Amino acid sequence: MSLEEEYQKIQDELQTSFDSGVTLPYEYRIGQLKKCAAMIKAMEKEYLEAVHKDMRKHPMETNGTDLKFTESELGYAMKHLKGWMADQYVKTDLVNKLDYAYQHPEPKGMILVIGTWNYPMQCTLVPLIGAICAGCCAVVKLSEVAPTASAVMKKYFDLFLDPLCYRTLEGGVDTATALLKLRWDHIFFTGSVSVGKIVAKAAAVNLTPVTLELGGKCPVIVDENTNIDTAAKRIIWGKCVNAGQTCIAPDYIYCHKKQMPTLIERMKQHITDMYGEDPEQSDGFARIINQGHYNRLKSLMNDGTVVIGGKTNDETNYISPTILTNTPLDSKVMQDEIFGPILPIMEYEDIQSVFKFFRTREKPLVCYLFSSNAKLVDEVKKKVSAGTLDVNDCLMHMMIPTLPFGGVGHSGIGKYHGKSTFDQFSHHKSVLHKPIGMESVNNLRYPPYDAEWKQNLIYSLAYYKPNAPTSNGFAKYAVTSTMAGAAFAYAYSYPGSSGSGGQ
Repeated sequence: MSLEEEYQKIQDELQTSFDSGVTLPYEYRIGQLKKCAAMIKAMEKEYLEAVHKDMRKHPMETNGTDLKFTESELGYAMKHLKGWMADQYVKTDLVNKLDYAYQHPEPKGMILVIGTWNYPMQCTLVPLIGAICAGCCAVVKLSEVAPTASAVMKKYFDLFLDPLCYRTLEGGVDTATALLKLRWDHIFFTGSVSVGKIVAKAAAVNLTPVTLELGGKCPVIVDENTNIDTAAKRIIWGKCVNAGQTCIAPDYIYCHKKQMPTLIERMKQHITDMYGEDPEQSDGFARIINQGHYNRLKSLMNDGTVVIGGKTNDETNYISPTILTNTPLDSKVMQDEIFGPILPIMEYEDIQSVFKFFRTREKPLVCYLFSSNAKLVDEVKKKVSAGTLDVNDCLMHMMIPTLPFGGVGHSGIGKYHGKSTFDQFSHHKSVLHKPIGMESVNNLRYPPYDAEWKQNLIYSLAYYKPNAPTSNGFAKYAVTSTMAGAAFAYAYSYPGSSGSGGQ
């Protein structure tokens, strides 16, 4: 049996479960979320050890940026699920005043989640939580790049989650390729832009909607009007978490010329404060995930002048926090997402030149701005297109479940976290419920159309009236037409749906 046939069989089994309606009740969904919570507790120690083995990442960092982050998303979903599932009523116009109009969230169906390795738990379980909340069935493909963490996750996913509705798979490119040949109702992918294009192309064959959480080169602007010490500290932390292997890590800095020397000096000091004189000896600084990524990053350090760091260890995949200056804009380090602890810094005098440069590049997942100048903040907000604008901090926007996270253009399609994850996997079906009685009120829409009172009534009901009516207008016919008068009198007295859950 080929991989595609094997996965088709799994999909068919899940489809049977979905068609049975087992995932629709609130009780089932909240039950699976509770099992997710129990699962996280049960696997915590083993998972932290696994991530340390894969990346030599400190357990506290893994806990804060991955495990507890996922727990927070899960808790928020459990608290709000019932409200998310409820029909959302909307106001109706005058013509439909007697009717109920609302959006009914229904599950899209069969979901494929393709996770990634840098935050294994967060990047697979958070989308799966959204799929569970929406009432979908799902196949989760774990990343082979972090094999120890993936093995632990599969073990516990299989133990705790309903196998009739949720399956977890390990495997490499062959597995992903076989899965993408199948027809899904939604595909959620986290990873690189290049692979995101492959996923989008495969999805397009079946017109499958996608959520692509990609990345790109997230720029930092350091204004002359800012607390440079705090800016340096937060940038270094944002860059060095996970050894820079974060899609929203600062990728390069444009610093005002007046602040450039001070910024470099303060960044060097904060690296020492956080990781010691030799970060290689610190248990708080992770390693590059594998030799291939390490070799790519090591070559990038030739694209500028190393002013901080630059140390490497081929045996342990260690690259120290490294700051580059004199980096050509056409160099490799300025073309591709770095995804490591290397940070080029360039200076500027005129902020307009920075905006001009940004317009020549693909839109980033995040733009970071450090400034106390409200006018500049507003200008960056309006002139720099990015998935998120983070002012005076790094990474922390991820912690807000009510703030949707996602990219724009090459940095991604679709947003998630909190209710947005539920929305990604739900079809919000529009429903109009019209009473079967009071047919006389609806006579306006039926032929014959030559009655002048109908023409004027239609005109009077329009939201936008570019031309004056050809006769005296609706007022004349509102009085002479018993039908129109009755319709309006009834419409204004009937409570309808506009007072219940309207937008």
